This record gives sequence, structure tokens and C-alpha cells, in this order.
Amino acid sequence: MAHPDDAELLAYGTLRRYRELGATVTVLCLTHGVNGVSVIDAARGARLTERERIDEAQAAWDGAGVEVTCLGLPDGALHPDRELISLVESDLIARECTTLITHSPHAANDHQDHLALGGATTNAAARVPTCHTLLYGEPHAPYSGFSPTVLVDITDFLDDKIKALSRHTGSAPTYAVTCGDFSSGARARGVGSRS
Repeated sequence: MAHPDDAELLAYGTLRRYRELGATVTVLCLTHGVNGVSVIDAARGARLTERERIDEAQAAWDGAGVEVTCLGLPDGALHPDRELISLVESDLIARECTTLITHSPHAANDHQDHLALGGATTNAAARVPTCHTLLYGEPHAPYSGFSPTVLVDITDFLDDKIKALSRHTGSAPTYAVTCGDFSSGARARGVGSRS
């Protein structure tokens, strides 16, 4: 994932479901995410630190049996170049990754780091023999044009997902809206998938 909160937003329930089934689950954050403060919040004096963002991500997964690792690359500066592709490929090989959930490289208006990592990860995963499943998390950017082809029932983990998102206190003004919006959106998506 590009930022410390992306796994919680894109795939918390799915990763918990994989863990429940016995899989080893690792959340790999490439950037420290310190630029995740909106312009409005920054004008009010809000700031994030690298340690704070990493601690928030680890707290979000506390007790879930999921490893969280952050590489600390600069936030907002990912490029789908040879260096990023090789970095991702090396990590996937070292972990003997079998299933990978990442950002979609095709979302129309998603964050630049999400698009860069989605492209780099798609490229890298194609060269990792153990990686047989590649899934894209639904972008949280509005009007992204993303259409999911796989839906996972996360009903059992939805409340935990909301709690995990609330651990990101440095992004609290953003998540105060996101958590409520997410909950109703996830429930609607779940009901729609059953009809």
C-alpha cells in the first residue's frame, strides 16, 4: 500500500478474512504518509510525523495477527519506475507472496502514489512465481471509474474496520467523515452484492 492508512481503507475486512482462514498477512506501506493532511487542516496547524503515522497503522491492526511494515519512502513522490518495481518485486519474492491486494492502476482520479504503486505492483507481481492472485482494492477517490469484479463479505469485520480507521488520529478530521460514509457505503455494497 502507498500510505499507512490505505490497507484499512481498501482491504481491512478482506485481509482479516484471509487471516481468519490461516494465511500469513503482511501490510507493506511504502511511504510514511506524512503529507496526508488536507490543505484546510494544514492551515489550521495540523501536522503528521513519520512515527505517528506508522504507530497509527500498527495500532489499527493490533491483535489481528497482521504484520505492518513501512519502508518510509517520501509521501507524494512515488513513480512506477524500475527502482520502485524492483523494490516491490524483491519484497514479494522474499515473502513468497501468493495473493496480493494493491491499488488499482486504472482509477481515473486516485492519488498519484496509489496510481504509481498500482502500476509498479502489477508489473512486479507478474514476475513473482508464487504470486497467483492479484486483486485491486476499490479506490476511495470519488468518480474513479473503478468497477469491482470480486466482492468479499466483510460483515463480520465491518465494525473492526471502523475502529481500525479511527486509530488514525492524525487524520481525524478526514476520518470523522470517512468512517460514517464508509460504513453506510460498505453496507450498501454488501446488500447490493446479495441481490
